[in-house]
Amino acid sequence: MLPIKHLIFYFFILHLVRTSPQFNLHLTDWMNGNNNDDVVLQHNCLHFFHSFETSLSHQMISFCMSESPWKFDIKPNTLDQVFTFIELYKQNITSEQLYYWSIPIDIIENYQRYVNQLSIGDNTSSIMMMGTQLLYNCTSPRFGPQCQYSLDNYISTDVSLNEIINSYYVQPYESKILTCYIHLQCNRGLISVCLDWSEICDGRIDCDDGSDEEHCWIIMNNKCKDNEYRCNNGQCISKIFVNDSLDSFDCLDRSDGHQISSIYFQYNNTLPIFENEDIICSWREALTYSFLPRSVFTSSCMHQRHSLIAQAMFSYEPDFLSYDCFLALRCRFNIPLYDNSYCSDFCQNEECTEMIGQYCPTLFYFPSVPIAYGHVYFAYTIQHVINSTNTRLIPPEYICYNEQLCNEFQSNGTLLMFDGKICRHIQDFLPLVDINRGDWYFSYVRPIHAQLSHCNKIIHGNNSIVCNNSNMYQCMNSLKCIPLSYIGDGIRDCDYADDEEQTLIDTMCSIDQSMMFYKCETTNKCIHRNRIENGYCDCQLDEYGICDDENIELNKMKRKIRFSTICNNFVDLLPVIINGQHHTDETDCQFWPCNNTYTRCDGIWNCLNGADETDCESSLLKCPSYHHICVSPLTNQLMCLPIQKANDGIIDCLGGTDEPALCLIANDFNQQQKFLCKGNNISSCITPGYLCDDFVDCEHGDDENFCNSNSNMWDFVPNDPSNSDAQEFFYAYFYKTLFKPKSVESLLIESKNLDLNTKELRSSMISSNAHECNHGFPLRVWLDVNKNLSTITCLCPPSYYGTSCQYQNQRVSLTMQFNVSTKHEQTPFILIISLIDNSIEQIIHSYYQLSYLYIRDKYTKFNIYLLYANRPKDLTKQYSIHIDIYHLLTLNYQGSLLLPLKFPFLPVERISINVNIPPTDTIINTCNNHQCIHGECIYYMNDPTYTQFCRCKSGWSGRYCNISYICTCSLDSLCVGIGANNQSICLCPMNKFGSQCLLSNNVCQSNPCQNGGLCVSSDERSTSYYPYVCICSKGFSGNNCEISDTKIILSFHKDIVSPVRSLIYFDYIQVIHDSLPTQKKSSKIMCDNNTSVVVSWSHPFHIAFMKIPPFQYYLVIAQNIYHQSSVIIQTIEPLDRCGSINELFHPSIVQMPLIH
Repeated sequence: MLPIKHLIFYFFILHLVRTSPQFNLHLTDWMNGNNNDDVVLQHNCLHFFHSFETSLSHQMISFCMSESPWKFDIKPNTLDQVFTFIELYKQNITSEQLYYWSIPIDIIENYQRYVNQLSIGDNTSSIMMMGTQLLYNCTSPRFGPQCQYSLDNYISTDVSLNEIINSYYVQPYESKILTCYIHLQCNRGLISVCLDWSEICDGRIDCDDGSDEEHCWIIMNNKCKDNEYRCNNGQCISKIFVNDSLDSFDCLDRSDGHQISSIYFQYNNTLPIFENEDIICSWREALTYSFLPRSVFTSSCMHQRHSLIAQAMFSYEPDFLSYDCFLALRCRFNIPLYDNSYCSDFCQNEECTEMIGQYCPTLFYFPSVPIAYGHVYFAYTIQHVINSTNTRLIPPEYICYNEQLCNEFQSNGTLLMFDGKICRHIQDFLPLVDINRGDWYFSYVRPIHAQLSHCNKIIHGNNSIVCNNSNMYQCMNSLKCIPLSYIGDGIRDCDYADDEEQTLIDTMCSIDQSMMFYKCETTNKCIHRNRIENGYCDCQLDEYGICDDENIELNKMKRKIRFSTICNNFVDLLPVIINGQHHTDETDCQFWPCNNTYTRCDGIWNCLNGADETDCESSLLKCPSYHHICVSPLTNQLMCLPIQKANDGIIDCLGGTDEPALCLIANDFNQQQKFLCKGNNISSCITPGYLCDDFVDCEHGDDENFCNSNSNMWDFVPNDPSNSDAQEFFYAYFYKTLFKPKSVESLLIESKNLDLNTKELRSSMISSNAHECNHGFPLRVWLDVNKNLSTITCLCPPSYYGTSCQYQNQRVSLTMQFNVSTKHEQTPFILIISLIDNSIEQIIHSYYQLSYLYIRDKYTKFNIYLLYANRPKDLTKQYSIHIDIYHLLTLNYQGSLLLPLKFPFLPVERISINVNIPPTDTIINTCNNHQCIHGECIYYMNDPTYTQFCRCKSGWSGRYCNISYICTCSLDSLCVGIGANNQSICLCPMNKFGSQCLLSNNVCQSNPCQNGGLCVSSDERSTSYYPYVCICSKGFSGNNCEISDTKIILSFHKDIVSPVRSLIYFDYIQVIHDSLPTQKKSSKIMCDNNTSVVVSWSHPFHIAFMKIPPFQYYLVIAQNIYHQSSVIIQTIEPLDRCGSINELFHPSIVQMPLIH
């Protein structure tokens, strides 16, 4: 019989397997041997993976402790089971079981090392000592090396760690304090307002000594390569990243995004991912787009920071105001940012006014700190305050400023000297100011920032170097110079406003190579790119109401002729002038049938009588042939209408759906079906968005009478039981024209935002501790589990640190996308991305391992945080990103890249690159540097200047591979370096994982890949939602290679000369309902003496063409229905050749405009 202890042990195992989620901590073997507080390492981490099946980006976030774990006095735990390694070994417990029991990864690897050593007969004293190491079997929900941690958010056994963290961040974080960047000493005049990382190099001095803008001229002068895009702030990114997403940005200042998405960007204060953390909302945006909720006080995207700064401005009690005066002013001004409940006991209205007259000086600043550019104040006289009848915030009487920093005013209004500053009446700046309006910020602060924007003076120490750069413009009659990106942006930066003169702006389009400016096609006018799609036509409307700088993507579509939309009763093509006449795709359509293959049963009335929509299937009502479904205006019920009554000028259906011509507008390029109000004229046609919105828009209420639920077209949920049949009809009727087919590009972007695995949000998981950890994640620490004593600490994301994650971290934010050659699309690679310095030790401050497989990760952008081992980073050192590339199956080295970090003064260095992975047969470019003592000299593959480095052998590190270390990696892995935590950096073979590659991923043991496919397990950093991915053999596809490709066997007629030893090309076209067709390509080499060719294709298609170089095209097949895994045998005949239009038509026809 088993001992009681072992029985308990087995019952515990059974309990864990059945009920417990996984909380495997990483980096629990953390030690800081030198006790140097400047050396900081993440430890006790939980990994969170942010990726969706439809997303183009992938990111792992490590939520870690950033404080010493020894600060917690953990008392002995007697409630949970404790076992030694030797006891686990005797019970045949595997490391895989420990993994599923939420044991920390470091402990599991230590146990596996112990098991490995015993298996080879190692009975040394050190191994015997290792067998005495304790392992705590934690009772759920506790976890950790001593079961000392738990998550308050964990309430159920059927949720994963990712779900718990996701649910926690469902509620946006509301800050009660400011998170701070403390690695730059900054006095901004407000003790309670610290510096934010986004305020460094944002083009405005925030620190009184200007240190926040001291080195920023370096990035202003930054030059980008030909294949790079220059962000407004001087950062360079790969051009392919420009406008590639609607909701994520690669430029810190978001200037690479679609202009409309950048303008209307709303900060999502939830998950601490790149999209939320590594962006700037420049204070300049508040001046450019006055209608948006941007702040002139900060460049942080967090709106709470604006409110907290405004509160601090009114909280600062200066020496020149007495305490009674200060409190009386706060109560009299009735500042809306504050809880002024104390005022009821101190003073109210007239009492406050009397106290101000008694205790305050004759002229004073309020608030007592600058409201703009470090030297602009609001000033008041006692008499102005006493005489004010405004019961809300009193408008300023004077605007005071430093005359040396602010000049060239048009007005010669009242001047007053006060405290060494020139003061003018507010009406001199804002003549139309509403002195009775109490909105302090929008009425006074933001307009004054705009009026005095040229008073923002940043004079650099070496001004000639800055201003002589091609990226800069020197203001007229001034020493001041500004970046070219400031020209024409709507903000006056130069004293004489010459930076906003149209003549200067027009010159920019001819010299600009950075896509910073846009040339209007209609007027040749040049505008700044921030004017594009800003809701106002800057290029001037043409005669058809089309604006070049608004709806650009739609305008591009309207310049493309699509055969399927010709003569469909909708104007889809912008007019072109032919022989003095305007022509569109709806010109000369009298001989074109409106009821055709492209229009039939697409839900849109392309024929005015709807002939193309009769006899189409509908779940709403079964009607006889040649009848339409519509809503009776008498009963609001569905009915069938004969086609003869459609388009006869008589309204028979509610909303005039049988008479669509009554609501059509000539030359309307944004046509959609409209709802005709009963009994009124044509002017009462309303758009579908007004239906069922609980507001009567039609005279007789017919836009609301048929509604059972108040759910308009924008938030309508089809097939809801509360909907009336009429609502369902109108939704189906209007939906097609509201959402007509769009470009493939826009469809890809929109599909990105869909979450295919939407789950019910578990709001009950939001703990009472949200969000005392600021952007971090709360962790309960059990100080004495026996006495139920605990405290809360915080696991911080990489962008923050501190006991409450209250400090902003210095970091590198790296985005990478990869390219491979066609023959390596099924080759898995592994990359090690390291942050290194230029010291002799060449310390690896942090690193990240990334697996890449093209067929899985084709469009993925990998977002990676790299942190410095020292806080703050050592500015005397030069830092770089070093990338090593290996073949995953063989672990063969492929080459290395170097990315120097050029702007060490920036708290966040944002790098976005596109990387070409070299072919596996690439010859490594070595060099002859004899200083590489225990390594070889290698040239970086991306550096044209032939920068070299020493690639060290296992067990050696340093710039010259002369520093030895003990490698702790498994024998079947590669030891590629040592980290700042003195732990080996191990490169694991396929299906192994762990920091020392001692753990096995056995998901591929069952060989789930069919037909000879290769199974590759998905590690924790891969983008796959599946535990493995199959690399299929040629001719097969599918998740498990279970699908045979379509096989096309082609032979050639004797009169067709087939090419020899050359490529022939194939184009496959898939027709998609309600969208543009997709096109994919493949190629095949023709061998000697071959008269046939076999092509495999794994994607759906309806039409296939073959091209024999140089310009011979043949139709291979046209099929209405795609049949998966079919075998198509075809002989290519001379008649299958697609003739050139020059062969088919008379030259006079060929020379006609394309629309003809």
